[in-house]
Amino acid sequence: MPRPLFISEEDAASLVGIDEAIAALERAFASWGDEGTANLPRQRAPVGSRFFNLMGASWAAGEVFGLKAYVDPTYHVALYSARDNRLLALIEANTLSQLRTGAASGLATRLLANPDARRLGIIGAGKQAFAQVAAVCAVRPIGEVRVFSRSPERRDAFARLVENKLRIAAQPSPSGEACVAEADVVVTITKSAEPVCRSEWLADGVHVNAAGANAASRRELDRALVLRATVKVTDDRRQAQTEAAEFIDLAAEGLLDWASVREIGEIAAGRVPGRRAPADVTLFKSLGIGLEDVAFAQLVHQRACEAGIGQAL
Repeated sequence: MPRPLFISEEDAASLVGIDEAIAALERAFASWGDEGTANLPRQRAPVGSRFFNLMGASWAAGEVFGLKAYVDPTYHVALYSARDNRLLALIEANTLSQLRTGAASGLATRLLANPDARRLGIIGAGKQAFAQVAAVCAVRPIGEVRVFSRSPERRDAFARLVENKLRIAAQPSPSGEACVAEADVVVTITKSAEPVCRSEWLADGVHVNAAGANAASRRELDRALVLRATVKVTDDRRQAQTEAAEFIDLAAEGLLDWASVREIGEIAAGRVPGRRAPADVTLFKSLGIGLEDVAFAQLVHQRACEAGIGQAL
């Protein structure tokens, strides 16, 4: 019987790209709701001033199950075979997490954005931001990227990074409003406690990926934007009920029915429609879930075995 593999950060990053990450998540979400596929929402335990995070899933179609455990910046995924209940791999997963978070936004953009979307505005220029841009550009004909960060140096550097790596025109914006004005797709990828993107800044027809805030104390979007969205989507409704502050606030006031918040797996599996009209505003509230990590880890392990990469444990 093969021994489990240890796959390092560098090896994991060399084995897969953003297109493959999007495809892996699409396969997993296409089986959303199937018997034997389940997601375990994130649990948090205090570790000093930070938190130990634990999340997991079983994926029947991929014949795997597993978990992700992390205290930033240390991330690991343990992947198991559902055929014989053995450990397949222990994977360093900081880069993997960035790619899968970007891939989730890419999948949501493919399912919800207008097909001819060409302008992307991104608010936030931290370690998660580049994968977000790369994923959106992989599924839509983006010809212009605008970026806003509170740090002028960081937004300038990020715009240069996008141009150098993706060969797409990119420019820094002096404000969040200027960044998203006339955008066809908007990404927010911050840790802000207060909204960084407001409804009145956005044109009709925009698709929004709110991908940064995954705790009830953080809010990237104002309430008017959430209420304006004709389609509201998240990755796991049960997890959203404890982590998606923008939805939690409105539900507590009786302004949002949780049944109106769809799961991306329902759309990927074709059980519910996505965008209904070109002028609709659509919203994907991305939290990051265990099923995404397990599906992506399965692909990384498969590629590692094919390439003979990884250290036998």
